Amino acid sequence: MKFYFIPVFIICILLGGCYGAQKKAPQPAREEKNGFTKSGICYMRGDEEKWRAQSIDQMRDSRKIPSVDFEFDSIILERGAYQTLDKIAKLMTGNRRYKLIVEGHTDSVGTDDYNDWISKARANAIKAYLVSRDVYSDAITTYGLGKRKPLVRDDSPEGRACNRRVVFTLTTRDWESIY
Repeated sequence: MKFYFIPVFIICILLGGCYGAQKKAPQPAREEKNGFTKSGICYMRGDEEKWRAQSIDQMRDSRKIPSVDFEFDSIILERGAYQTLDKIAKLMTGNRRYKLIVEGHTDSVGTDDYNDWISKARANAIKAYLVSRDVYSDAITTYGLGKRKPLVRDDSPEGRACNRRVVFTLTTRDWESIY
């Protein structure tokens, strides 16, 4: 009986936190597309606007890197992504011990195989850009997670746009200890 109470209690706390997060007023987004603001829809990504404004030193210290978004059915980087990617490149070329995990995500439109492919292709597009900026190729690993980890419900154009992203994890650990 005790073992059932603890998970139920934790789930209630998490759901309460999610409910409270949805009630917050949307923060102004940096960019508005198709009549909606990404931070208003993607409340789970609200802090990313602050992360975009960080200096390279702040990014290094906080290890917080904003996601990069993609248009539907595209692996071409959006114009706004280059500022973030250039900061990542400067950070990584300044210290060889940094490693970067790049995870591509998609919305739920399309087959599982196609979404796995395009999410990996998006992550590889990021890697190719960083390598073109003198980041060592072996310091970056990429994953295509397809539609397996959505941030928000995928039942609207806004929700789908929120889920089409590439997420970064910066680490100093050896690859052998990560995998």
